[in-house]
Amino acid sequence: MSEVLNNLGYDLKAQERILNSHAVNRYSLHTLEKLVVNTFNYFKGCGYSGDEIISMTTFLPSLFNYTNETLDERFKLFKKLGFSSNELLKMTLILPQLLTISDDYILEKYKLFEGFGYSSKNIHDMTVLVPSIFSNSKDSLINKRKFFIDLGFKDSEINKMTKKIPSIYSHSVSALLENYNYFLSKGYDKDRIFKMILSKPDIIVMNISTLDSKRGCLINLGYSEDEINHITSINPAIYTLNVQNIMNKFNYFLNRGYSKDEAIFITVKLPVVYSYSIDSLNEKFSILSGVGLDKEVLNRPSYLMQSVELTFARMNFLKDKKVVFDHKAFNSLVMSSTDFKKKFGIDNEEVRERYPYKK
Repeated sequence: MSEVLNNLGYDLKAQERILNSHAVNRYSLHTLEKLVVNTFNYFKGCGYSGDEIISMTTFLPSLFNYTNETLDERFKLFKKLGFSSNELLKMTLILPQLLTISDDYILEKYKLFEGFGYSSKNIHDMTVLVPSIFSNSKDSLINKRKFFIDLGFKDSEINKMTKKIPSIYSHSVSALLENYNYFLSKGYDKDRIFKMILSKPDIIVMNISTLDSKRGCLINLGYSEDEINHITSINPAIYTLNVQNIMNKFNYFLNRGYSKDEAIFITVKLPVVYSYSIDSLNEKFSILSGVGLDKEVLNRPSYLMQSVELTFARMNFLKDKKVVFDHKAFNSLVMSSTDFKKKFGIDNEEVRERYPYKK
């Protein structure tokens, strides 16, 4: 038996796991050799590599128990539900158990999700990303939804969140509750947590230590607990950034000559700036620097929300109007479309057409 497994590429640890598995130890070595070779060749014919087959069957030796006909039927069902061969390959590498679950069990989940209000495309896209949805029990899936309903979420909101982050269904209710309680313990009120989860559902499934590491980073940068709650309430995506990304964005303002307190001021006034790219910020500051107005950002950090195209167009429009670029000119750059048109007789669309921005 070892010679057969060696020839197929199984290492000693994989061989030991397979031979000690209750799923196959009832077979004689001769029978098991035939099953291993047959299963290996079957998956080879389906497009799996040798390493992928070894990984799957070592993790789930019970795959050796299934006949080619039975596996064919399982693949046939998934293809009937709209999954491609390539998608099935990826899904079964993530969760080999997909090939051992009964057709009725799979169809039960599919119909359950249809009943929740997901479209066929929704179900397809979610399960390609998180195949374990098919292996969860019906009660388990219903309980996850009940958890969110008890928090005040509507069915449509739960569907919206889980379409973004289908892995919500793979977490236990106790784990979801732990994250919810974490935010409560940090001083967020229930309404704010509700809005944060709806905006960025990732945060309800993140590891607590990961969430804590982001808060620790912000504290080290000089933010107070209240300021952290403020900026993450408005932009919960901050919790999904890695620590280095957070530090890089903060240091960006320091490198532009702002003090630590000024950098905190800007980001507290405009928390979404943490989600902006450095390239985008460079473009916006470059336009202002060209006329000596870059420090005006301290007076109105919300300027950084304005598109580069609009800033460039308004800047050139004001240049043609021989406007002196001072504090008043900066206010004109960032005023609302209605006020800009009222003052200068031109709206955003027209000014962008007249002065198109090119990198």
